Amino acid sequence: MTLNLKQQKAAETKNRLIDSALRVFSAKGFGASTTKDIAKEAGVTDGLIYHYFSSKEELLWAVIEKHTLNNDLEKAIKDFSAENSLEELLLAYFTKLLDMLHAKSELIVMFFGEAQRNPAIHQRLVQLVEAGMEPLVRLLTEKGVPHSSELHLAVRNVHTSFVMYFLLFGRNAKDKQEHVLYITATVKQFLKAIL
Repeated sequence: MTLNLKQQKAAETKNRLIDSALRVFSAKGFGASTTKDIAKEAGVTDGLIYHYFSSKEELLWAVIEKHTLNNDLEKAIKDFSAENSLEELLLAYFTKLLDMLHAKSELIVMFFGEAQRNPAIHQRLVQLVEAGMEPLVRLLTEKGVPHSSELHLAVRNVHTSFVMYFLLFGRNAKDKQEHVLYITATVKQFLKAIL
């Protein structure tokens, strides 16, 4: 289906509002951000926001939906070669995950900060984390790791460790070799836990 010029311009404006909201929410926090701040960042009038979103909270959910890592993680898993060893697949997967965390740095910082202050955001974060684990669980079971509640817990733990590493150490690290060492060591530990 081809969008006409008016529909295309509206979609571009909506996307610009979502991306601007992400930058503002990340810098100021959701509670301290105003629609005026977002409109200024997007280069539009603040009334235009309400043409696309009924509230600042609806705009936040649009930010989260657009920028979630889950779709990218699912796609990354599909791109991996089934011929690779489990260790090679995990090294590729976690390298990709860390790259995605860097690419979505503003979202990660905003989302985790807001989850501490807002129960609805916390619940949505938990749902996204749980859904984000499924591609890796599926990959592991396809490679012969028995499906169990312990496997889910191990996958959640390793995802959590990568996010914490990113937030505390990796986000501003200049030394890419440290990332490689972290990924390699974590994969070795993870393999011991699941095999």
